[in-house]
Amino acid sequence: MFIMLFSTVRTWYLTLIRSNMFRARAGLMSALLAAALLLPGCGTAMTSDSLTDPAVISENVTAGNITLRDASEDEPFVFNPHAYSSFLEICYPEDYRDAFFNLCDALSEGRDTFECPSKEAYEFCMEPATLDELYPVACKQIIRNNDFGDAGYENGTGHIRYEIPVGEYLERQEAFMREITDILNSNVRSYYTDLEKCLVLYDYMSSNYQYDHMDEVGQSDDGACYSCFRLKKGICNEIGTLYAYLLMQCGVDAIAVQNDGIASSAGYHAWTFVNINGENYHIDVTAALLSETGMQEVSLDYFLMTDSDRDAAGYIYDELEVPLLHVIYANECREYEFVARDDSYRLPDGSYCTGYDTEKNVIYYKDSAGEHEFRYE
Repeated sequence: MFIMLFSTVRTWYLTLIRSNMFRARAGLMSALLAAALLLPGCGTAMTSDSLTDPAVISENVTAGNITLRDASEDEPFVFNPHAYSSFLEICYPEDYRDAFFNLCDALSEGRDTFECPSKEAYEFCMEPATLDELYPVACKQIIRNNDFGDAGYENGTGHIRYEIPVGEYLERQEAFMREITDILNSNVRSYYTDLEKCLVLYDYMSSNYQYDHMDEVGQSDDGACYSCFRLKKGICNEIGTLYAYLLMQCGVDAIAVQNDGIASSAGYHAWTFVNINGENYHIDVTAALLSETGMQEVSLDYFLMTDSDRDAAGYIYDELEVPLLHVIYANECREYEFVARDDSYRLPDGSYCTGYDTEKNVIYYKDSAGEHEFRYE
C-alpha cells in the first residue's frame, strides 16, 4: 500500500512540476510527496490513511520525523542473499565466506550441492548458528547429507539435505525474501547513512516487536531468527540477531553478541554489535521494546552504547561473546579488537526519541528537562 501510494504521488508530482499551469502548486505537492515518504518516527505510528490527512501532513512536515531528499538518489532495496559481516571476514579465511555464498546461491535455486574448498568451511556453512544469523530462512530446513563422504563433504563438494520438500522450501524462501525487502523499502532509504539506517530500524523493531514471554519462538520448528521475524516477537538473542540481519541486508556491518553477566549477576543477555564509520557500538533493541517499557516513544538509552554503558548495566567487556567466532570470548580474538569506546551519539540518560530528520541530520528527543534537538554528522 505504501509503495503504491508513493509511486502514485510521485508520478502525479512529476507531471505537475513539468506543467506551467500547475507550477504554482509545486510547493504543496512537495509537501505531499515528503509526507508519502514519512516513516514512523520513534514510536509514533503512521497509517496509510494518515498520509492523506492535511493536519497530519502539516504536523509532520513542520515537526520533521523524516523529510525528503532528492528522490532520484533513492534506489529500492533488493534481497541480498550474501548478507555477511566483515567481522567474520576479519576472523575467518576468505574461502569460508566464498563457500557460504556458494551455499546461499545453491539454496536460492533449490540445489543440493555447492562448491566448498574444505571440510572445515563446509562445517561452518552448515552450522545451524551460521544459518540462523546469515541465512535464517534455511535454518533447520537443511542439514548435512551424510550419505556422501565425510559427514556430507567430499572432493570440494558440500551436500545438502532438505528437511521439507524442495518446492515447499523455495516457496518459503521466496516469501521471506519478499517480506524482508518490504520491511527495508517501507522504512529505509538507500541514501541514508549507516547511522540513520541503524536508527530507523531500531525504531521499527522497538515499535513493532514484542518480548516472547511464552517462548513461542523456542517451541517453533523453525530457526530462532526466522521464527522471531515471522511471529514479530522473541527473546533478546533472537531480536538482536534479527536486527543485525536487517542491518546487514541494507549494508550496515553488524553481528549478534551476548554476555552471561556472571561477574555482576546481571544474568544472560544478548544484543547487536555494529560498526559505523570505523567505530563500534552496542545496540540493544530488546531493552527498548515499547511493549515492555510501556512508553509511547522509543528509549535512546540503548542506542549506540559504549562498552562503559554496557558495563554499567552489568555486562562487562571481558564476558562479551560473539557466537559466530571461533573463540569463547571476544577479547580472545587475535584478529580484531571488539571494543566500543566512541560516545559521540550518547544522549542524557532517560532520553526518548520523538522524531528525526535525515535531511537536517537531527534527532528530536525529550528527557526530564524538556524537548531537545541532537545534531549529528
